[in-house]
Amino acid sequence: MLTLDVEDWEHANFSQLEANRTVIAASVRERRYAMDQNTDRWIEILAERNAKSTCFVLGEFAERFPDAVKRLAKAGHEIACHGLTHDLVYTMKRSQFSAWLDRAVGILGDLTGERPIGFRAPSWSVDSIRTPWLCDELEAKKFWYDSSEFPIQTPLYGQAGAPLLEYRTGNLTRIPVTVLTIGLLRVPFASGAFFRLMPLPVIRFGLKRAEKRGQPVMVVLHPRELDPAHPRLPLKGWEARVHYARLGTTIPKLRSVLSLFSWTSIRASRFPDRTVS
Repeated sequence: MLTLDVEDWEHANFSQLEANRTVIAASVRERRYAMDQNTDRWIEILAERNAKSTCFVLGEFAERFPDAVKRLAKAGHEIACHGLTHDLVYTMKRSQFSAWLDRAVGILGDLTGERPIGFRAPSWSVDSIRTPWLCDELEAKKFWYDSSEFPIQTPLYGQAGAPLLEYRTGNLTRIPVTVLTIGLLRVPFASGAFFRLMPLPVIRFGLKRAEKRGQPVMVVLHPRELDPAHPRLPLKGWEARVHYARLGTTIPKLRSVLSLFSWTSIRASRFPDRTVS
């Protein structure tokens, strides 16, 4: 399963950015960076291998670049939901989340003519402790699956001990990100910064090993990672290093892993014969 979290260059949740939100918003208006060029690049690269993907589209992105979302859908990529804004779900009350999600679903449904069936939280910001109502909310809104679980604890997100295999909660299928297990150690390697930081042989090995063990085989990237020259956020220290590390390796690594398997969307992989009611 190949996935793209479709958001703009300013969408990040590092704590040091909170005091600069007004400055960042002004910079977004001034720069007018064309992130839709990167979603078009995604379409082109995947077409080289006849690969399809699931695009978890942020409502704000869809409002800013509606034609880009339509082009992704026209190219055969599944349009799923990444929420309305890039706010952390675990900071929301259940009622806030419900209204936030309804607005995002409405925007995407209006653009594509079909209600999205999949959800991924911004920055993997859900867990069983702070968002115990998540699955009930998603199932009530007729989502088929959630791909928000990061089964490793990090300072911003994730949950140690979360399942490595996909499973069901009620009628909802939950698909965690792919991680490499070495004994009791869990190592992220297939998503975002981890994909960029990890050597390519480790990525290829980890994906093949996950397939053999029956784990989800899923790559997670962002449009900004396809352009090393995209605008920079006012980040410092390790957060700046991680957020911008090895951007130039993304496309070569992507092309390499595309040669490993026949890649498709979550919907086509998990629900090939099911139709939206």
